[in-house]
Amino acid sequence: MSKESATKFLEAATTNESLRQKLKLAANSEEFLKIASELGYDFTTETLQVVIEKNSDGVMFRRKTGIWPWLRSVNWT
Repeated sequence: MSKESATKFLEAATTNESLRQKLKLAANSEEFLKIASELGYDFTTETLQVVIEKNSDGVMFRRKTGIWPWLRSVNWT
């Protein structure tokens, strides 16, 4: 389970519309991780959380993209 893989995944998700469309199908974290794994990424939700938090330092405003609806319901803190 790799922070590097999670970072690469997030970078890909920001630029790859096809990847975002696939992720919209995920209704929960298990389905989300399965899709990511099938695409060659290996990380846990905890690792993804760490990477997101690290890359969110100083972020004051987040836009709602609708990419991962289930992700909005996760209590990250």
